[in-house]
Amino acid sequence: MQGTTRCITLRVIKFKDSKSIATVLTREYGRLSFLVNDGKSRESVRRRALMMPGSVFDCVADVRENRSLQTLRDVTVAGPMILDNPMKSTIILFMCDFLNALVRDSQPDTLLFDYVEQSIASVVEGRSSIANCAICFMVGLQRFMGIEPDLSTYQEGYLLDMTNGLFRSTPPLQGRYLDPSESAVAVQLARMTPENMHTYRFTREERQRVLDLLLEYFSIHFGSVRNLRSLDILRSLFD
Repeated sequence: MQGTTRCITLRVIKFKDSKSIATVLTREYGRLSFLVNDGKSRESVRRRALMMPGSVFDCVADVRENRSLQTLRDVTVAGPMILDNPMKSTIILFMCDFLNALVRDSQPDTLLFDYVEQSIASVVEGRSSIANCAICFMVGLQRFMGIEPDLSTYQEGYLLDMTNGLFRSTPPLQGRYLDPSESAVAVQLARMTPENMHTYRFTREERQRVLDLLLEYFSIHFGSVRNLRSLDILRSLFD
């Protein structure tokens, strides 16, 4: 089946001498892997530039259920591109690396796709502080992955039960929970958006702690997402 689709590149890895595999999130088909030629022609060089991790592009995809690697043609840019900003590039690389670890289902999810596309655009086009971009992205992503904590269960002094995603007055038996002070921070973080994230002031240590707790929360629900190639680079970004 052939069709036009919008894509976000999550990862590109070398495959043999003259080919690469691009893992992408598509709006119409969900997660796909494309086999891409790595020739030296002008068109091949152009296509590689348009399909770097974090790139948003349109293409005609030939998607067949009996193939693990799909083919594509007519690649055209469809979103803002990072050219010479290493901080923004690192944040977007982490976002894509994180999504690649989380999203394994090939079913389309237009709401998730639109959220990721808007999040990338907000990083690229952001003119104020971008220090909290990765945290903001992860906080918002909880809703689309079905693990957003139930804020209606929160009362002052309650604990966040990280396994069940709700607040309670006593520690859960499984022992995966936040203390009252960090639970209160989790409630505040739930209100973070790209528009107000610059108002959240963290020290380097506080930002690292928030990042660690978010990674732990996602790992509880989806398996470990701590062994990401981009994580160490992200951690050092604002030293």
